[in-house]
Amino acid sequence: MKKIKAKVIIPVIAVVLAAALAVVGVKVVYPKYKSNGPLKITVDRSREISTFDGFGASACWWSQVCGGSDKAEEVAKLLFSRDGLALNIYRYNIGAGEADNVNSIINNSWRATESFYVYDEAAKKYKYDFTRDANSQKMLDLALSYGVVDTVVLFANSPHYSMTVSGKASGGDEQFVSNLPKENYGAYVDYFLTITQYFLDKGVPVKYISPVNEPQWGWGGGNATQEGCHYTSEEIYELYRLFAQEIQKRNMPVKLSAPESGAIDDDAKEWFKALYEDETVKKSLGTLSYHSYWSDDFVDRKIDFGNWLRENVPDAKVEMSEWCQLPCSADTTSIFGALTQARVIANDLQYGRVNSWSAWVGVNENGIAQDGKNYSDGLLVASKDFSECEKAIRYYAMEHFSKFIPSGSVQLETQKNIDDLKTWNSDNPEDEELRNIYSTSTVAFRTPDNKIVVVVVNEGGERKLKIDVDGVSQMKVYTTTEEEQMAETYSGNIKAVTSPQYSITTLVLE
Repeated sequence: MKKIKAKVIIPVIAVVLAAALAVVGVKVVYPKYKSNGPLKITVDRSREISTFDGFGASACWWSQVCGGSDKAEEVAKLLFSRDGLALNIYRYNIGAGEADNVNSIINNSWRATESFYVYDEAAKKYKYDFTRDANSQKMLDLALSYGVVDTVVLFANSPHYSMTVSGKASGGDEQFVSNLPKENYGAYVDYFLTITQYFLDKGVPVKYISPVNEPQWGWGGGNATQEGCHYTSEEIYELYRLFAQEIQKRNMPVKLSAPESGAIDDDAKEWFKALYEDETVKKSLGTLSYHSYWSDDFVDRKIDFGNWLRENVPDAKVEMSEWCQLPCSADTTSIFGALTQARVIANDLQYGRVNSWSAWVGVNENGIAQDGKNYSDGLLVASKDFSECEKAIRYYAMEHFSKFIPSGSVQLETQKNIDDLKTWNSDNPEDEELRNIYSTSTVAFRTPDNKIVVVVVNEGGERKLKIDVDGVSQMKVYTTTEEEQMAETYSGNIKAVTSPQYSITTLVLE
């Protein structure tokens, strides 16, 4: 994803390193390890954490191009079939119409969306035309055809441009000022729910709607590159109450996703607690939703946030609904890009204990840097016209989880015999943040067919890996390194196996 965020705090070391990598395309150089001690993971079947709803990806931006190309069926199969990633959550973007807006300042055609809500010159008013956004609708239909997708989320980055103050869906003329005037709140609610009803009438399994996306960022100004809208806390609460009231009035079988916070921070805590405790909103509240940006290397943040969620919103469903590497410092063939994504997934599951996890986009455009390498952040990577499309190594990072942990799986408590923060052999005892990068990340689930699935992300040296869990005798092991992806490296009786340096391993036990 190439979203431009404002008002973001990033540790200086990360900014300097990422900026240098982005400019010169230098591959991250990790230290060479000696073989580390064995890693023993104990899975406690009796300690169930939560039921998992699945993995997904957004169809934002790319589906409106892909759906009109020769790659449409191939892409749908790679992402949403059991032969591919088996993603069961499909995030459909309700575009705000910048492709139709003569005043749009968005220059990238992928990011300028086509809207169902169009101006009728004869009638001199806006009307709905559900034949539009046809390519995106085609991709949704193809995804549903494989029988895996059971959850569709409709989300909007901005209200329709005709409802905004600036007349553009890319934000206000000034940043950090809401672009949706209060007198248009009702119109936005009706617009969103009318579109939702269209999809429901088609038989699309819409479970959640998400009308507010990353409201804390500034959005707007003269250099906007995508659709977005800023909201204050008070504006969020008022808008969500109106949505909840209208959902209840219309008796619609959908739930709200609480505002998709652009990061794990105090804004998210404030919003989640306020909406969770609002009696009107809670009746229609389905999930609390956050994006896992800016915390990739900081396990402690996720531990703290997960603890806060359990203490303050104990029975709420929580989803991690959007993530990609920002800035994207690993090229599409680099194992370090896959390791970063796998670590984020594992830590969001284990420490955030989220009920679902979705990638920002299933496909993104090629991002060729001066060094000739491709720094696109998608699971799949495509040319501008979608004449070419291929897997990034991050695809396999997702596959290690999504292929083996279906909806309805139950996360189990695990314990390890090592202290992750001490696994990196640093000469500097103060480098705790860097040690997080080189740690092992693990998560375990019991699937609906009673298999135990354990995923291990090893960002350190080669080590022996032993799994201790009752009631299983057989195992299959799948491993990804930079040289080989999703290779079945063992099948047979349970035994200790090798976890290579810089690798992702999935163990399926029964």
